[in-house]
Amino acid sequence: MTLVVVGAILFLAGTAGAFVAARPRDGVPAAGWYPDPSTRAARQRFWDSRAWTGEVADGGPASARGRHFHGQFWGPWVWYLVAAVVVLMAGSVVYQSSGNIHVMGVASLLGMAGVCWAFYRFVNRQLALDDVVGPVTVLAVAVGTSGAVLLVAANINSWIINDAGIAAATAWVGVVEEGTKLLVPLLLFVVGRYRDPRAGIAVGLASGFGFAITETTQYAYQTASASGPNFCGTGVLDATPAAVVQEQIFRVFTVSPLHWLWTGIAAAIAWRLWHLYGWRGTWGALGGIALVMVVHSLNDSSATAFCDDPAASSGAAVLRWVLVVVMYVVFRAWARKSVPPQLVGVVSRGWVPRRLPRGHGS
Repeated sequence: MTLVVVGAILFLAGTAGAFVAARPRDGVPAAGWYPDPSTRAARQRFWDSRAWTGEVADGGPASARGRHFHGQFWGPWVWYLVAAVVVLMAGSVVYQSSGNIHVMGVASLLGMAGVCWAFYRFVNRQLALDDVVGPVTVLAVAVGTSGAVLLVAANINSWIINDAGIAAATAWVGVVEEGTKLLVPLLLFVVGRYRDPRAGIAVGLASGFGFAITETTQYAYQTASASGPNFCGTGVLDATPAAVVQEQIFRVFTVSPLHWLWTGIAAAIAWRLWHLYGWRGTWGALGGIALVMVVHSLNDSSATAFCDDPAASSGAAVLRWVLVVVMYVVFRAWARKSVPPQLVGVVSRGWVPRRLPRGHGS
């Protein structure tokens, strides 16, 4: 069975599974007036059961603001992360001693899945994602996007590389890969599923997880069997077990998180704007998606842009680590706008909603 057929099956099965797993929700918590989390003043803001609106009214108790690293920041998600690290380390040791690439492939898949799930459970503690999306949906969307990767992104990227070269492929990679990751979430949105802003964040992250797990697992095999020059053509690719392990660990903790953060940002922007402003929010939603695509392409292009300048190339590598932190901050800034009333004051202060719609009296 070819990868295209496998991709089509996974895409259809995952998308259908997510469609079926959706169930009507009235919104959690119920619509009503709550202390406005975007100000320290004694003011109330209306929560419409899915998002904070621009409706405000003076009076009432001031909102509790929470404290840094308090309450809901630490939790069971840490143990998922620890388990993922243990799996990766164990797989790496066994692979280097046995030379069996399948061991590293399985360790990469399970380790990457563990890191993804740890991050999802962390975000759930800040946004109560379980109120709007169940674990079955997260798995289904990840499977559907995994199929889309094999069906769409892998083939388009290969076609660009073969036809125009690696530099052109990295320039267009943001459009190709972010477009692929948004296929399942946007399709579900169009058919009327998961339109809650928090649900959009959940399916956006799940889609990023599917992409990251698939790509990371593929790279374990591709790196081990690589031959010929590197991207810059300045040396021969290192396919030793030690190099494969180093590359996989680097990918799991730096490259792959960017995939789900980028898609999470795009979904957080688009779903929120569509919920609050309807079709009038489309240009803003498309702008957010396009910006994510540009950042993605610039990041990948940096791998080939400084081939003739080793110092600049090293600097770009460092900046990729910085980019992970920056993208997390951007993701948090958009996602925290959807923190539900019951979690305000409980989550860490960095997740308290800010810059909500401009208020006007009720």
